[in-house]
Amino acid sequence: MKKFVLLIISVFVFISCGKELETVTVKSDTSELLNAPADSVYTEIDPAQDDFVHIRFGEIAAIESLDPLFASSNSEWRVMNLIYEGLTGLNSSGNPSPALAKRWEVNTDSTQFTFHLRTDVYFHDSPAFENGSGRRFVASDVRYAFERMADNDVPDFTANHFSDIRGFVAYHSEQTLVKNPDKRVFNTIEGLKIRNDSTVVFFLNKPSSDFLERLAHPMASIYAKQSVPAGNRLIQKAAGTGRFTFIKKEGNAHLLTQNKAYRGFTPKINRLDIVSGLEEKDLYQQLARKNLDALIEVGSSTLMSVTDSTGTLLDSFTNTFQLNQTSTYSEYSFFYNRNSGQRASVNELISNADLENLLPLSAMGTVTTNTVGSADGAEPDSSRQLVITQTVHPFEVFFLDRLATRATNMDFSFSMNASFALYDDISLTTRPYPDTEKFLSWKSPVYILSSPAISGISITHEPWNISLVSVKKNGGSE
Repeated sequence: MKKFVLLIISVFVFISCGKELETVTVKSDTSELLNAPADSVYTEIDPAQDDFVHIRFGEIAAIESLDPLFASSNSEWRVMNLIYEGLTGLNSSGNPSPALAKRWEVNTDSTQFTFHLRTDVYFHDSPAFENGSGRRFVASDVRYAFERMADNDVPDFTANHFSDIRGFVAYHSEQTLVKNPDKRVFNTIEGLKIRNDSTVVFFLNKPSSDFLERLAHPMASIYAKQSVPAGNRLIQKAAGTGRFTFIKKEGNAHLLTQNKAYRGFTPKINRLDIVSGLEEKDLYQQLARKNLDALIEVGSSTLMSVTDSTGTLLDSFTNTFQLNQTSTYSEYSFFYNRNSGQRASVNELISNADLENLLPLSAMGTVTTNTVGSADGAEPDSSRQLVITQTVHPFEVFFLDRLATRATNMDFSFSMNASFALYDDISLTTRPYPDTEKFLSWKSPVYILSSPAISGISITHEPWNISLVSVKKNGGSE
């Protein structure tokens, strides 16, 4: 069993020590709502000219970087979906469609995928390039993105999405276990072949019916090698090929502008500010003060404040906001660590805590549970202390606060570790690490709360698949 040796980790107890996870309640009283501390408010921007369209969105989860391989929330994947492209995208029906690949062929058993790449695509102009000018996208960029995905620095749960590419696991394992590059055997991923600058072939270990869909996910985005800082650190200055170009980060906002060289239709948005990293109540206050035009993926506390149990906007807000329930859902999953030996305790919680009715509003979606098995050769213990790895995502924190209350009522203690890492004495996690199994899932509808002046924000088929091509803003840059 693994043990802590050098790392001393503090534990924040939700309930058992008398302190709950903080649940933010958004006030409906406008006078109280607007009394936000000055340092929590996103700086207002002076109006521009009437023909300059400036849109400002608030995202519920913090956007920590612009690196597709390290993103862990739909907030991050949505901004990446605007900046980057993959080999495929999703069309209006939710099916794979050409993106950086203009066409492809698949063999009869779906184990070989040949992609013919566009030759007219250039990366955005960016300080990542020596002369500031974006270069042409070529097949070697695809190879670089996937080899970096298999690098030892990349989270396993990201790499696992493409572990069926022939040789991917071997390459990833060697990168992880053999620290000295001179002693490594594999120079590349066996099942990824570059025929020329515009042709890439993937060979899979087994037939795959969803490979094209997986390539459309933002984690499979293609980016310029030059945008990756030395030492393979996280991308902060993006160089993609999408409809929007990254300008800079200013405070809590990532500033984007339209890519005028984009080959397809581009939104008539001159500047797009995506604000993140604020408390949920502060995001709401910024929307109410018209410093933001929309909140993408409305937080649970906000939803409880502005809607009834069915998700209908309360009459007192109908002249102030418009609420759109998209056709998509975010899934927040919780996993049992088999190595913790707490199968009996977790199953007791599942059986007796009425977790399917954990959410206060039906508009918040549905909760499903699964009984867990035990690890091979591990006997379940009688510990009633449940510990979960660290999470900072507002939806997960909201849910765990309610779960902790139920657990305490059943004489469990429930606490959160200060680390994201999974050790044998950690019971639960929000990430699909090896030797874990899903025991709880929350399927949460994605709502957009916006000013009445904004229309055309679209999120379809997947919670990260945001489109702004039809966005209009009455009153210009207000």
